[in-house]
Amino acid sequence: MTKTGLALVLLTACGGAARTAEPPSMPIPVEPLDENAGAPRLEPGGGPESPPARVLSIVDGCLDDMVPIGGYCIDRYEAPNVRGELPLALVTAYDGEAWCTERGKRLCTQDEWVRACEGPHGRSFPYGNEHRDDVCNDDKGWILVHWKALAKWPRDPALEEATRLFQADMSGARAECVSEEGVADLTGNVAEWVRRSTPSSRPGYDHVLKGCFWAGCYKDPHPSCEFTNAAHPGTFRTYEAGFRCCSRRASGVTSPP
Repeated sequence: MTKTGLALVLLTACGGAARTAEPPSMPIPVEPLDENAGAPRLEPGGGPESPPARVLSIVDGCLDDMVPIGGYCIDRYEAPNVRGELPLALVTAYDGEAWCTERGKRLCTQDEWVRACEGPHGRSFPYGNEHRDDVCNDDKGWILVHWKALAKWPRDPALEEATRLFQADMSGARAECVSEEGVADLTGNVAEWVRRSTPSSRPGYDHVLKGCFWAGCYKDPHPSCEFTNAAHPGTFRTYEAGFRCCSRRASGVTSPP
């Protein structure tokens, strides 16, 4: 892990719980992942180790690394939106806004994120209406956080602590953790910053966290599409939070909302 772009971790973590099971309704076929590939991606920017950018094409009104839903497009994976890479974490909502803008996209809204998660049939979870054990990365054990170490950001003790706490899977590692339309890892893995769809009365609280993270959620051990953490301003940094991008779908190309 490099120092570049790492941030202070401050969000109170949450615990997990047991799960129930049901068969998947629409598994998305994926290729096997190299379990030894990559390293914890805890920085919002690229670096010498970043792979070269590939040329994207437009498919059904969206870039081919995005999924078309109604009048908008949403990244298939959590940023950096690359299957087989670990998601970015330790970022503020504004880091996400800037990262998406640099790529001609924007941070998703709360309503867009929920619609992508629930799918056209309004599911409680991306894969169905009942929580299923081990389908998404939402049941890892919570690790006690050494807040004093994290408060030393950006010095090495904070970076070492952030690395110790990191338990995200590589994007796409869980083949059944997908929505009906093929958006991966919406619940669990890293929590995702989104723009509020309903304005807050508190200045600076224009964003919320969706999807919870790898260790479940406080008072909601089964993180559903509806779960929202609205406790923090957009400037807040946490070891478990990332984001994904959305964009407007090309004119004249839409699908049912």
